[in-house]
Order: sequence, then structure tokens, then C-alpha cells
Amino acid sequence: VAAGALGATGYVAVNAPLPAPQPESAALLAQAAGRPQPDAPILLVTNQRAMPSFGAYLGAILRAEGFAAFRTARIDDLDGALIGRFPLVILAAGELTSPEVEMFRSYVLSGGRLIAIRPDPRLADLMGVRHTGGVLAHAYLSVADHPLARGIDRHAFQIHTPVEQYQLAGAEPIAWASQPDGSATRYPAVMVNRAGKGMAALWAFDLPHNIALIRQGNPSAANQERDGLDGIRTVDLFVDWIDPDVIDVPQADEQQRLLANMIHALTDAMPLPRIWHLPQGATAVLVATGDAHGIQVGHITPGLEIVERYGGTISVYYTTPRVSTARRTARRIQWWAETLPVVGHVFEEHSGYPTPRLVESWREQGHGFGLHPWVEEGVAYGYNRAWNDFVKHGYGPAAPTVRTHRVLWSGWVDTAKVQAQYGIHMSLDYYHAGPAMRRPDGSYVNGYLTGSGLPLPFVDEQGRLLRVYQQHTHIVDEHQIAAFDHGYEMNLSAADAVALSRQQIDQAVERFPSALGLQSHFDLYAFSPEKAALERDWLDGILSHAASRGVAIMSAEQWLAFTEMRHGAVMRDLAWNDAEGVLTFEAETGGTAQHHLLLLLPVEHRQRMLRQVMIDGMLTSAIHKRVGGVTYGAVPLARGQRRVRAYYAKS
Repeated sequence: VAAGALGATGYVAVNAPLPAPQPESAALLAQAAGRPQPDAPILLVTNQRAMPSFGAYLGAILRAEGFAAFRTARIDDLDGALIGRFPLVILAAGELTSPEVEMFRSYVLSGGRLIAIRPDPRLADLMGVRHTGGVLAHAYLSVADHPLARGIDRHAFQIHTPVEQYQLAGAEPIAWASQPDGSATRYPAVMVNRAGKGMAALWAFDLPHNIALIRQGNPSAANQERDGLDGIRTVDLFVDWIDPDVIDVPQADEQQRLLANMIHALTDAMPLPRIWHLPQGATAVLVATGDAHGIQVGHITPGLEIVERYGGTISVYYTTPRVSTARRTARRIQWWAETLPVVGHVFEEHSGYPTPRLVESWREQGHGFGLHPWVEEGVAYGYNRAWNDFVKHGYGPAAPTVRTHRVLWSGWVDTAKVQAQYGIHMSLDYYHAGPAMRRPDGSYVNGYLTGSGLPLPFVDEQGRLLRVYQQHTHIVDEHQIAAFDHGYEMNLSAADAVALSRQQIDQAVERFPSALGLQSHFDLYAFSPEKAALERDWLDGILSHAASRGVAIMSAEQWLAFTEMRHGAVMRDLAWNDAEGVLTFEAETGGTAQHHLLLLLPVEHRQRMLRQVMIDGMLTSAIHKRVGGVTYGAVPLARGQRRVRAYYAKS
């Protein structure tokens, strides 16, 4: 009786629903506070008076562009002495007090460099413009023929935020507010001006807020069915929001790259180092993933084998099989018994479902194995149920990346906040598929639904950063090939679908550094021999081409580890000896990523050319990489604390 009671108590305890492992507050990233050390050339100033305030998101954009040599401070923590110790100040949008206006004016006139994002109108004369008091809505941005716009695509890019109307009064236009066809209005959108001994650049709209709106869609469309496909999904946020004529260009990335060009040009006190967007040597990345809905091992291994053939890894997003609590408990006991020495074979199960031991072996090979929650009954409930079932099958801990079943989505970022409670740090729910990808004439568009090929943290409506990265899934089997009979597929043959994906891969390699999300459903290997062959040919053709172009094929977990390492990198104690042409600094990276970073150093600085790079006293060979309009010398940067010394000589 005692043993039975103890067993029953244990059974109930083991199967009792567990709450989310993290509180709701875990979703938000802490913001910088206090006075920073002036050991870097760039100071980012956030302004909480803006409503909403996207200054912190501007910092995430800088990290996405590889800038690790900047510090952040709130406007309330500044004074003239502090900002005077930074060669370049980037001022986020927001009103200023009269003393603050004079502080920035004095900073520029005495030799400082200022980039102001939709600044207080009282700074207009410093920027070489006159403020008319009006604003433009639904404008586009087209770059001008200016050195700071070199390397930026000539498409007209969407601006979802108001654009202040300025008239030039000495400033040089870098980009214009324009019509969708690129024809310029008479109002500059980005400009630069020499004032006193310094320079001041102005963005007439809130750049980080606009990038968030391009990437995450229309907040006013949250929780609305808009694309005609059953279920509220991420793509519903982009109906009548993304311009199909510009979807083939990562317009959010190009706008932030224009900012990067400006930062490089204005930080001319020293050569400004950056970090390449992708792992060492990679020209692009395929973030390989596949959904699996309660299927057996024999239907998962064909996809793994194809990926492994090309030296890659893939993430499996797994919906655990629907079984009773008793059956799940019995199965887990049996799986445990299989591991016993000598007698383990007696308990071997032949259901065909993945065992914890097999899942662990996949993870050891670099593959991912994580949640694929069903949330039809609510996001919080669905994630809790899926996570409980996953860990109680013995598959835990859950992987830190995820895709929700049917990419159903709640709010603007509500789903991401729930994901953070389960230790998930990257979501691949933004997904290029469905009727919204079709023009009225029946043709399909392809490219960058979110305007981006790079991950950035989610940001909420108030401008607060979340602990979850948004990674777009660009290349989707169920959108391209006739395998699921949804009714909205392009219905391409495997060969034609591969050709389409090759174009996107080539564009990433040659023009736009990107991590392209790839979705290859494992379920098709369980459907029929014909559909399995279609999926196999599609996946093999894409991976074969990617490998031939030097594209890294990585699981989402590996890509997340690299992303976290890159965004967490710090550069400090930057010093430039102008007489000798020597730049020195310390670079520090941590994390568990298997792939090294690539350090970028400008090839040219003040008529000097990069001649030699030493890391920890060792001479390192550099290759050339071009980002936007700037050519860099690129050298491997191993994890840990490194001392960098770069030598420049007159050409």
C-alpha cells in the first residue's frame, strides 16, 4: 500500500503542469543607465521624452551593422564635458531642453561630429536646413548622388513614420523623401552640414522606429485576419504594408547601412573597426530548419542526411505525438530502461519515435531539436502545454529557437514575449508564404518580407527591446512546391523552385549580406514517395548551390549562438596615433559559438592604407570585404580577450 501510494504520488507530481520557467519580466532587456566610460569613439544618446522612444533599438541596429565601439547614455545623464570626450555623438529622436540644445550646438561648433535622428527643430540651423513645420506621410526614401550613399541600392525604400519637411540652407542632401517610383520631392530626408569646426548630419524621420515597422509589420493590423488564409499569422501584419515592388531588396538593411556609411565618414578621428555580419569566411548563411509534427525517426533522418551531405546542420521543430499522460510516462520509463547495461535491450521500444538518447546524439552533431507549439487555444496556453509535453517526454531542455505551428501570431510582439518565458531567444515565425505573396495579376513576389536578411531583437510598441531575436524565414517549401495542397502554393517543379531559391542565394552572396531562413518540412517524407522525392530534390538542389557559393548551412541554434556572440562583442580603449599611423584597441567576445567572428578594419583612412594587422602580437593576413560603400580588411577574431594593433601607411 505504501509503495502504491508513493508511486501514485510520484506519478501525479511528475505529470503536474509546470509553469513557465521564466517570469513575464524576463522578456525585456535591461537598458543602459549612468555615465559611460569614454573609451570608444561613439556615444549613442537615447531620449525617453520621445513617445515612443526607439533609442535603445538604434543601439541594436548599430550592433547589427557590426559596430561594437560605442557607448550608450540617456540624455538626462549627459553634460558638455562628457560628450566632448567622444568624437561622434548619435542623438536619438526626442525633444531637448534649451540647455541641451546649446550643449549640442557648442559640441559641433567646437569640432564634434553629430548625427541627429529627427531632432529638436531648434537644431535646424546647425544642420544647415530650415524647418517648415510640416510633415510628409507615407513617403519613400531615395538616395542622392553623394559619396555617403555609395553602395546603397537605388530602389525607393518605404518610410512608415512621419518625415519632417526641411528646406536646404547649406546642407548637402544624401537622400530625398520621394515617391514610390523614386522621383524626389523637394524635401531632403538625410543630409549633412559643416558647422564651425565640426559636422552635423540629420535624419528627417525616426530611422530606428521605421526599421522596426518595416521588419515587424503594421501594429494597427495586430490580431486581424487580413490575408484570407485561416488563422492570424505574422504575414497578416504585412498586408497592404509591404510594397511588392521593393520586396526583392532588404530595404530595412539598406537604410541602416546608409547610417553605417555616415558613421564611418564622420568618425574620421580614427579608423573605425566593425565586425562582419556572418561567420568567418561565409558569403551568406542558410539558417536551416524543418517542422515535424509528431512523426517518426525514419521521416526525420532523410532531411538530416541531405543537410549533412553538405557539411551543414539543421533545426528540427518537433510537435510531440499526442498520447495520454499514462502512455507518455510509460514511454519515458521504457526509454530510460533502454539505457540500462546488460538488460537494456529487453526494454527496447519499436514505436519509431525519437528517444531522448537519439535527440542528444543529434544535438551533439550540431543539429537542433526544439518546440513546435500549437497555439490555436491561445499563445500562453499552447506554449505551456507544448513545453510541458516536450520536457516530460525527456527531450528537454527546449532549444532556444522556435517556430510556432502555422506561424500563428498574437499582438505585435505578444507571442515573442511568451517565447522569452520559455528560454527562447530566436523566433523564425516571420514566414514568406501565403496569399499575401501574390499580386492581383496572379504573379508571386519573392525576397525579404521583413525588409531584412539579418536578425535583430524584437522591440515593443514603446520601444523596449525584447530578449528574442527576429529571424525571417525567407525560403519555404510549402510556398514554392506543390506538396501540401493549401491552394496558395506557387506550384513550381523542384527544378524551378530551386532556380528561384538560387537567385535569392546569389543576391545575398553578391549584394546583400544575409542569413536566409530555410524551411524544409520533414513531414513530406511521411506523406508519400512522390512528395518525399519532390522535397528531397528541392532541398538537395538548394543546399548544393549554397555549398558551391561558400554559404554556411547552419542550424538556428548555431546561428543564434553566433548572433549572440557578435552582438555581445565589446571594443574598448581605442587609440589612434596619427603620427605613426597605428590603431590599437581591445576586443572581447564570449559565448559558445563554434564559428569565429571576422574583424573589419577600413582599408583607407586619411590617405593612409592598411598595411598590417596584429592580434595578440601575431601577424594576421587580411582579405577585402566591401560593406555598403566602404572597403575593409577582414581578419579572423577568435573568442576571448584580444589586443589588436593595425598599421596604416601613406599610399
